[in-house]
Amino acid sequence: MNSQQKADTARLQRLSSRVAYVGLFTLLAGDAVRYTVGWWGWGALLVLLLGWTTYLFIKSEPRRILRQVPLPLTLLLALMALSAIWSNYTAFTLLATFAQLATTLFALFLAGSFNWRQLLRIFGNTLRFILLSSYLFEFVAAAFVRGPIAPIFKNYKGNVPPAPAFYWTRGHLFDGDRIQGIVGNSNLIAYIAMLGLVIFAIEYIVNANHRWIYLLSIATTVFTLWLAKSAGISFAILAIVIAAVVALGVEGRDRATRHLTYRWAWAIAILGGVLVFANRKEVFGWIGKSPDMTGRTKIWKLVLGLIMQRPVQGWGWLSYWVPGVKPYAGLVVLDKVPYYQAHNAYLDVWLQVGILGVLLLLWFITVSFVKLWRLGVRHTNPLYLWPMLIFFGTLAQNFTESRMLIEGGWVLLILLAVKANDPIETLELQEPRTPVLKRVRLLDLGLRRNQSQQRKDR
Repeated sequence: MNSQQKADTARLQRLSSRVAYVGLFTLLAGDAVRYTVGWWGWGALLVLLLGWTTYLFIKSEPRRILRQVPLPLTLLLALMALSAIWSNYTAFTLLATFAQLATTLFALFLAGSFNWRQLLRIFGNTLRFILLSSYLFEFVAAAFVRGPIAPIFKNYKGNVPPAPAFYWTRGHLFDGDRIQGIVGNSNLIAYIAMLGLVIFAIEYIVNANHRWIYLLSIATTVFTLWLAKSAGISFAILAIVIAAVVALGVEGRDRATRHLTYRWAWAIAILGGVLVFANRKEVFGWIGKSPDMTGRTKIWKLVLGLIMQRPVQGWGWLSYWVPGVKPYAGLVVLDKVPYYQAHNAYLDVWLQVGILGVLLLLWFITVSFVKLWRLGVRHTNPLYLWPMLIFFGTLAQNFTESRMLIEGGWVLLILLAVKANDPIETLELQEPRTPVLKRVRLLDLGLRRNQSQQRKDR
């Protein structure tokens, strides 16, 4: 490669990084953008991002990445498009399918342009920016405005929000109530913090420099989780911790021991879930939540009622429900706040693309999780733990949310699933050459830092 080719490659990599940062922020903190520049400004930004994403994806290795797309994902996307034939809202189904494909393309661009370590850095920096911006925003609301801040571009009619939930933030940083951050939602800022907790912890483990930044980042996520007070995220983090313990514990064990451990882990997890559900009044009361999980059981009953009307084909793909579209218009209104999701991604898929859609989603999740688990367990570098842990945490969190079907949640799902199919020879080499178990490295972290040498990793 001559000097001009190297310069062109470096220029393309810089452009890819800029598009990745802007795109991830836009998709992970979508409401912050919409509240600031409005839906038209947000739409214009998405069109620009789609153009750059398409160009950069073509410039990467599109054929290789497309071959790595799991078959069930391809079939699920095809089903979303086909559902326009029987959809109750054909035009919106076509628009939603286009948005789904565009978001998928952004995930494929990330998978083709960056290796796992680069993705760790990009996600880490983006999440840090969202969290720090959120604290600055909450500080302004609490210290200077001393009250709630409404969106610049309103998401309601009239001059005054009809309910507190319509405010961008309610300025609760100093009074102990739930914060919302720049994303405008307590559950979403908690989800950002959950992602950050995993990302920052892995950054601390695999990077030898600037460790104080990662420690401060971890502390910030813990504080955010405490202030956001999201029960769903609390259970998702518990699932991540269990997955991490099991993954580290089975590494290096024989096949029989690994599979026995897996069976016990799943059995304990299922039993724990049953016990929590049976004693939900006490459990949720202990963490300051209502037994119906802030109205979710009511939402699920209403959604199941619609599902039973069209259990096979569904009502047509829509992702998040569009206001005013039947049968969702006025379906769920709690405390004067309309809800536009089933608050369960799996129910939302069943509702919109029927039982076949659910089966394809479960097939896609199972195949992807197995590959990510193998990557995290079999590779002795702790770097490869974060994809599996985030994937698992996202799956757990979406029993009470539908975020993984749109924007940043969908990007994460697709990126991790496609990237898990990277050839093994493209992963980083190990130093020392003799493999050292991850749990040994972590126990000895203060004495021996993991400093893996990087090889071509695509």
